Amino acid sequence: MHTVIHSANPYLEPTTGWIHDQIRSLRRYEPVVFARYVRNVDQFPVKRLIDFTDQGRIRGLTDRVLMRLRGTYPRYAREVAAQGGDLIHAHFGQEGFRCLDASEKADVPLVTTFYGLDMSALPRIPKWNRRIQRLFNEGDLFLCEGPFMADRLVAIGCSRDKVRVQRLGIDIERFNYVSPRDRQDPTEILIYASLREKKGHRVGLRTFARLAIDWPDIRLTIAGDGPLRQGLIHQAETLGIRDRVDFLGAVTQDQGREILERATILLAPSLTGSDGDSEGGAPVVLLEAMATGIPIVSTRHADIPYVLANGDAGVLVDENEVEAMVTEVLSLLESDVKRQELAGRARSIVQERHSLISQGESLESVYDEALAGKKKPRSPPE
Repeated sequence: MHTVIHSANPYLEPTTGWIHDQIRSLRRYEPVVFARYVRNVDQFPVKRLIDFTDQGRIRGLTDRVLMRLRGTYPRYAREVAAQGGDLIHAHFGQEGFRCLDASEKADVPLVTTFYGLDMSALPRIPKWNRRIQRLFNEGDLFLCEGPFMADRLVAIGCSRDKVRVQRLGIDIERFNYVSPRDRQDPTEILIYASLREKKGHRVGLRTFARLAIDWPDIRLTIAGDGPLRQGLIHQAETLGIRDRVDFLGAVTQDQGREILERATILLAPSLTGSDGDSEGGAPVVLLEAMATGIPIVSTRHADIPYVLANGDAGVLVDENEVEAMVTEVLSLLESDVKRQELAGRARSIVQERHSLISQGESLESVYDEALAGKKKPRSPPE
């Protein structure tokens, strides 16, 4: 059995639980996690985890100096060899760059998955743009969630022959399908996302405010936390809907599943932020919603149309289009048949395209390809 080193920092936030799903989906490759910041391991357990948290004053100081000078991780190459690593899988573009020296010195392939900010906002920073170009030149394969993101990687400098679409998978059996007709009143609109600009909460609040005029019993639940919390609470107060909006804060995976199985409609108004940050691919909550049977109204943003099968698995509107979103939500609220048909198609599509088992097999095929390929010449460091 081959060994794959997963580089993820931190390992692991609840909002990036899909990294753990990729790790636990493997059957033919033994995973070892490398991390410099470790948290929530009880929630995301792995058999082998190497914690590079500063150990001792001298070693910690040395690591920080080397990181500042090179931008890459010290000690990783030695530990790759010690763990019998056959290749490295870096999660996020910045991790890919930081693993370049380890890949070269240990003479193992480097596979890097891009997820969003690393593809949209990070290349706008000159220093990181140079680093990402070096990563594209020296790295072996680059993964992304869908064709939109694949095109974006090529647009910012990656050779197309190095890019592979690798869908995310979920453990579908962990999500109970609850048909729309079995969901209980009162009507509940749900936004389930970290409170960041690209998630579109401001648009969601404006949409709900319009709906609330004619639906006196409707409520909005916002699950997730982040830097925009106080601003969103203030917006809800200004719109006159604060008493009908529940800000739950961060929720556990189990709590999230319960909310998805209860709510009437999931609103996912993703957009490109003012800093250029975008979803890149698509929020994993869309897959979870498809599995649970909650109808989705989302936007034509990044790879969301790809995940929602161009409207077969969810309703799509343009970014920032409050009126269109109101119209589509009303159309679903007023038609039990439409909600039922949409939810049924979504469940079938997520089973067919995003099961954890099939996507684990696909990821291992990428690893096979990386191991079979020849390493390209390395360019000099910055």
